[in-house]
Amino acid sequence: MRRHIRHAIAIAAAATTLTGGLLASTGTRAEAATAAPAPSRYSDDFNGDGYHDLAIGSPDAGVKVTAAEGATTTLGSAGYVTVSYGGKHGAQKTGLKALTQNSPGVPGDATQGGRFGQVLTSGDFNADGYADLAVSGRGQVSLLWGSPTGLKGGTPMADPNRRPGFGSVLKAGDFTGDGKTDLVVGYSTSLHLFKGPFKADGTPASTREVDTGRNYPVYDEGAQERIAVGRVNKGSIDDLVVLGERRMRGRVLLGGASGPRLTPVTVRGGNSVAVADFDKDGYGDVAVGDAASVLDTETAAGVVRVNYGASNGVDENRSMRMFTEDTPGVPGGVQKGDRFGASVAAADLNRDGYADLVVGAPGERKPTCEHCYISGGGLYVLKGSSRGVTGTGSAFYAYNAPGLPRPAGTYRIPSQLKTTDLNNDKQPEITLPVPATAPEVWSVGTKGGKVAGSSPTRAVKPPADPQVTTGTEFGVLAR
Repeated sequence: MRRHIRHAIAIAAAATTLTGGLLASTGTRAEAATAAPAPSRYSDDFNGDGYHDLAIGSPDAGVKVTAAEGATTTLGSAGYVTVSYGGKHGAQKTGLKALTQNSPGVPGDATQGGRFGQVLTSGDFNADGYADLAVSGRGQVSLLWGSPTGLKGGTPMADPNRRPGFGSVLKAGDFTGDGKTDLVVGYSTSLHLFKGPFKADGTPASTREVDTGRNYPVYDEGAQERIAVGRVNKGSIDDLVVLGERRMRGRVLLGGASGPRLTPVTVRGGNSVAVADFDKDGYGDVAVGDAASVLDTETAAGVVRVNYGASNGVDENRSMRMFTEDTPGVPGGVQKGDRFGASVAAADLNRDGYADLVVGAPGERKPTCEHCYISGGGLYVLKGSSRGVTGTGSAFYAYNAPGLPRPAGTYRIPSQLKTTDLNNDKQPEITLPVPATAPEVWSVGTKGGKVAGSSPTRAVKPPADPQVTTGTEFGVLAR
């Protein structure tokens, strides 16, 4: 019988391999050293086979339903999710199945405009040793349970607060330090902590509102990208970084016995955020992408600001570092509309113990002519070092870099980034959605710090399932 229980020290070692000892955007779960043995190795291993899995949402896809008299109707934007299970070859490409709210065991009913799959996050919410998936649609959240055969059945999550916008944000982590997975849930005007473990009927152990300060009144469609989970203050409990709407300043909330607590620490705002240890000092550093930033007269050129971690959240004695496409060592140059920082992620790509920073720039190589529709965009890799993130040795990989697929039609990458080691070779892949004419998700291979061409890239396409239509938003990732 295969064991699902791993000791905390083994998990911490796995996390160190990828990120220098702190949780970045790899999906690796590190438990508190004093907690009971962890029930599952990874927070995104839905079938317990020891590989990370990749959950993908398609909220604008149609779902076909058959009436009693036999007539078939398509419910527009009902939405679905699918899972590309990890394995020795990486992301699963064939045999994917769509899970809709009409699928057996999935709670609710598919509805017109329901947008099932618009926000996703994963964790072992019921503490049974298998990762589960939290999925939100319009005003509802479902918990889909993991099992030896993957996601199987689920329950609607109880909402004791009954406020508008339930599920606008979903972030999983151990925010209380008890070794159980909690869930932070966004509403229209607030965040709430749903403490794990969850019961079979979707009821959490308890709930409470998270104080984020006065600058965070609305959690809109982009809020999921503006909130990051990580270990900021060298502790063994997960922390939150919450950016304000409309590029308002962000807050660092440190985890504790009562959950995330407000601190006086603030960071410059933006549209995306990641937490990782770029200088290997044990503290999580906060990288904020601000794609709308104006540099000189170049609008939406974009910047990334790195704030270095400390015991109180951010090291006030260490200057924030700003990176642009004009930073020495960074290829290219600042131009209008490049949107450098549209998405950020982190992982140790060259396996030197320092987390590296991955930056999306979907507007790079944007045409200057009006009404020109051409492909473009790309991603940058900025290396971590003992001094933190540096422009020295940076690399840019365009949408058409050697080794990347060539989907039909025009497309721009990347608007959303995630790093995950799907084949357990200790070399994380960079996962990103590609909004092409026929959308797909790329799991871009890396090797020795090199991206694209150095290791195979696998393109995950929507499932060939007769119960759903292909939506243009296929590619919402669980983060």
